[in-house]
Parts: sequence; structure tokens; C-alpha cells
Amino acid sequence: MNYLVKMNELEFYKYIEEKEKRYAETLAQHIFEVTEPADVQARKQLQGFLPKGFQTELHEFFNIIEDGHICGYVWLKVDDTKKSAFLYEIYLFDECRSKGVGKKVMKEIEGYLKMKEILYFKLHVFGTNYKAIKLYETLGFEVAGINMYKEIYS
Repeated sequence: MNYLVKMNELEFYKYIEEKEKRYAETLAQHIFEVTEPADVQARKQLQGFLPKGFQTELHEFFNIIEDGHICGYVWLKVDDTKKSAFLYEIYLFDECRSKGVGKKVMKEIEGYLKMKEILYFKLHVFGTNYKAIKLYETLGFEVAGINMYKEIYS
């Protein structure tokens, strides 16, 4: 079954608006610095990743479709010259989680990347996202690095 359907530009703008909010929440929980507000950081970082929005080279956006309904999104950067891909996001709506959809989508992405002769599939996951870490480990992902922090004064 195919879960991934490429987004059109209108869908992208709806997606990126929602992504900015989700990313700001994530940054607020995981960035251990005194800096500008998380929503400002999220907007700036997303603009940096996607300077031309939907038209930014190498970036691909997909809706995850199950039973005819959108149940999430995938954002990939695929660099054919480096034979490398980076998963910026796989996001499933709450009602689609813990049903095996994420695993099936990741396998579909991997098949897509194999078809494009990509050798390396990379991603980032926050250390508190235990379910995602477990999923990625079962799919054969390995740790490439670890960021750590310690609160000194509270």
C-alpha cells in the first residue's frame, strides 16, 4: 500500500504553518539556552532550511494517506549527488499513532530512496522521544552522535 502522496504548493503552506507551531513547542522543550522566543526561533530556522519555500531545491513534501484521509506528513531532503537523504519530519496525527503506520511509512520512504539509489538515510530525534527512537532502532538506524546537557542553576 502506498502511504506517501506528494504535496502541492497550497498543501505545503498549510503544512508549514502547522509545522512552525509544532517546531516552536519542541524547541521550547529542548533548547537549553536563554535566547529569543521559541516561535521566533522556529520561524527563522524553517526559513533558513527552506529559503524558497515549496520551491527550495532538494526538499520534498508528502501527505501520509491512510484509508483516503491525510493522517500526517513527511518532509525529506534528498541529495542525489551526495547519495544521502535527511528526514526533517515524519508527523502522524494522534489518531494514526501506535497502529503501525509510522513503520510502514518509513519502509515506504526507504523503498523510495533505494529507487533513487540513495545510500544514506539520516534523521534527528530528540532523546525524550522514546517511541520514535524505538521505531528507528527496529528499522536499523544507528546512533551517529549524542547531544547532552546538564542544568547548572535553577
